[in-house]
Amino acid sequence: KIRMKNKKNIRKRFVSIGLVIVLALVCNITEYTIAFAAPTAKVSYKIEKKQQIRRCKKLTAQYLYELPQIKGNSPTIRKINKLLVADYKASLQYRNSLFQCYKALKKSSYKKIYYISKCSVTYNQNGYISFRFASEWYAGGVGESREYGLTYRLKDGKKLAVQDVASGKKSNVKKNIATAYSKKLSGQGYSYVMKMKYSDFQFYIKPGKKVVICFGPYGALGAHGKVVVEIKGKL
Repeated sequence: KIRMKNKKNIRKRFVSIGLVIVLALVCNITEYTIAFAAPTAKVSYKIEKKQQIRRCKKLTAQYLYELPQIKGNSPTIRKINKLLVADYKASLQYRNSLFQCYKALKKSSYKKIYYISKCSVTYNQNGYISFRFASEWYAGGVGESREYGLTYRLKDGKKLAVQDVASGKKSNVKKNIATAYSKKLSGQGYSYVMKMKYSDFQFYIKPGKKVVICFGPYGALGAHGKVVVEIKGKL
């Protein structure tokens, strides 16, 4: 009887030790996976072309918007994709204006009018993704070009503001932008930039801790053309 009890106790000890080892291994694997995935986190995506064209004998009107969509079905990805679709819907005002001009210019000497917005991904790593949009508008007369960006944190789908990505103190970000602008284009633009709200700044990020600030036509002495300046980032 004593020998049987000893054998049972020994078996229980082996089973307990085995469970401890298995749990330890599972915990180590989980921690390793998280530590390995976080620094290189990125996502797959596709770019859909939303295009409408109207033609008559002499004139063609082309509307094109490149809509990025992240692949996947998690709540965070759905949130970001919904925000990207909202930007596409906002561009439909340009489509409507374009086709109104098309009706008015059918008998003119113009051959082509257009609104084209092309998208590229400038940053997709470390749990962040940034999109650059470059658009061209021409409907007779003087054309316009714009550049802007949309940047998101993949962890929670937050759309980032320029203060979230620029290096240094948040209170100095606007000064850094104004200084970069005045050095590139005109010193007169410094005060113009300083009067802007932080929510007015359009930007995208690039590898190497770079933030590209975009100014559209008529803004900050930009006339009809786009102006971009670069400041230091922290991502």
